[in-house]
Amino acid sequence: MSAAKQSILVLGIRVGGAVLQMLLVATVALRFSVTEVGLNGILWAVALVARMAGPLGLDVMGLRSQSPLWAEGRDTLAVRLGRRYTGALARVWSVAFLLLAAVCVALAVGGGPWGWVLALGVVATASAFQRLFVVQRQARNWPLLGQFMESVVLPALGLVGALVTSVLAPDWLIASQVMAFVLVTLFLYAASPSVQEGRARRRRAARSAPDVPFTGRHARTVPEPDPIYVPRHASGTSHPDDVAYAPIPWRPALTVGAGNALTSLCVRGPMFVIGGQSLAAAGVYEVAQKIQSGGAMGTSAVATVFAPRIAVALRKPAALIKLLVQAGGSSLVVPLGLLAFLFVVGSDGLVAVLGDEYQGAWAASVVLVVSTVINAITSAMSNVMMLGGRERMFAVIAAVQMLLVVGGALVSGADTAVSMAVWVLIGETFRSACMAAGLVLHLRAVRT
Repeated sequence: MSAAKQSILVLGIRVGGAVLQMLLVATVALRFSVTEVGLNGILWAVALVARMAGPLGLDVMGLRSQSPLWAEGRDTLAVRLGRRYTGALARVWSVAFLLLAAVCVALAVGGGPWGWVLALGVVATASAFQRLFVVQRQARNWPLLGQFMESVVLPALGLVGALVTSVLAPDWLIASQVMAFVLVTLFLYAASPSVQEGRARRRRAARSAPDVPFTGRHARTVPEPDPIYVPRHASGTSHPDDVAYAPIPWRPALTVGAGNALTSLCVRGPMFVIGGQSLAAAGVYEVAQKIQSGGAMGTSAVATVFAPRIAVALRKPAALIKLLVQAGGSSLVVPLGLLAFLFVVGSDGLVAVLGDEYQGAWAASVVLVVSTVINAITSAMSNVMMLGGRERMFAVIAAVQMLLVVGGALVSGADTAVSMAVWVLIGETFRSACMAAGLVLHLRAVRT
């Protein structure tokens, strides 16, 4: 399927997901108190941070290494890499979850909010693996199902949970949202390329195996074991499966992971800052951010489709520029349309739907969507920086952006949704300028 068709399909999925996200926020806002809206917003903020930072950069490293293998038809090596990366992430998160369990026990003994902490931990763990499985499907050039589960099914389950709990058990709102994350992650694991290819291989083996006993002269042929990895420094030559057996590149992975963590804090950090001052203000900002997410999902949809193609075209300047121009143009469609929609609805229209306590949500939404328009132009360029070996530069840019947004908000005493949105706009403008500069550096390096 062409990039254009995939972009349109993923964009349609993302738009549907954006509508569901807005319905979820509206449902929580109309059926629960503004304080519970703030708590739910913090839960989803933790999920986004964990989605970006939780894979520890292994999602990006996997995309970089697996995309060319799938494109070349080296499916076995790609599957092996995917399993190795999943196993490595599972080992790290198992240790983190044991520490979380110890914290929850200590809080339970002391009468603290151990249930709330456990909910955040489960959502963070689920979001990290969800992201890894979605990116593995991207590398396989199977982006649609992952995007559908992440963008449509997840908020749909959250919406159903909010509706059911509002009628039957209002205190179980957070638990219903946690369950949505867990179910989607389990499904994405079952649909990951490693699991799917393993099942396909077993089905092929079952169809081709003769119906004879395993003993005697009719015994089936026992397959030879996989070749043993011989390092280059020991053999003097390059092993054909070096890419599958080489050590996991933890240093660049963690660098990219740190950059993604800082980027996610730029997006969700304002929620934590406002939530620390007033859960009511956090509820207003959550509404504005969910409206903005409609435009951001359009940008993310395009980046999802173009990321594996960019990974393959990194050393081809003409093809790379063409991809980036296509991605930038496609990314602008949704945020510009959302901005126009906001001006049509107006501040009074939004307040009429949500209530007087959401004064300021419209202005904050406009500022945040403008920042999304700026990001849309350079969003795909960040893939060039992450996949092209400039992980440290990407991390430094993300760190400065976070200092601008979170640090600026704290120093200025920003305590409203509008003032916080202004700092987000400043940070996004800085980031986009740096991504454009990074692209120029990459093209110069390739051409020399």
